[in-house]
Amino acid sequence: MNLKTGLTGSLYKVCEWMYRLAYLNLLWIIFTFIGFIIVGFGPATVAMYSVMRKWLDSEDDFSVFPTFLAYYRLEFKLANKIGLVLFTVSLFIVIDTRLVGSFDGVILYIFLSSLITVSILLLVVMLYIFPLVVQYKNTTFQYFKSALILGVSFPIRTLLMFGSVLSVVFICLIFPVISFFYLGSGLSFITMFFSDHLFRKINEGQMVVTN
Repeated sequence: MNLKTGLTGSLYKVCEWMYRLAYLNLLWIIFTFIGFIIVGFGPATVAMYSVMRKWLDSEDDFSVFPTFLAYYRLEFKLANKIGLVLFTVSLFIVIDTRLVGSFDGVILYIFLSSLITVSILLLVVMLYIFPLVVQYKNTTFQYFKSALILGVSFPIRTLLMFGSVLSVVFICLIFPVISFFYLGSGLSFITMFFSDHLFRKINEGQMVVTN
């Protein structure tokens, strides 16, 4: 009897993916702290997405830890450049949010509109930028540009991705212990799943993006 067919096979795959995601999330947390969070988050995230891409491409014949470590080292500099930009823009948004009470009238409306626009664009970029990093070789600027173009060019997919991400975050907020095992890897699975499908369509010429 083949244990990988029928209902038993489906349960086997679910358990396998639960183990994979938990292990990958643990590596992500450990290597983020190895880099003292500040210089560890970006490389650990890129390494996590790189492993996730291999799994989604049905590559199973590789050792997870050495592969994760290799990508962590290889993309250390690039990942920290991207992380620095994302952190700076996020900090700018947080500071500006605290300044809202200082304005009123038309200035307040303009200020809020600008702040909301920047926040939305940042979220769009964050959805696509790490999948782009592990899929293509490019400059830091081009990664941000491409992430923004993709998010705007395919709004339905972007909204579906964002909704799925919110669902994972919501579940993790309700059950905090799940965050330890699945927050990072769960989010990488969702964004990489949506992005990988989109990249395939674009590479096959079924979709066109103007850049």
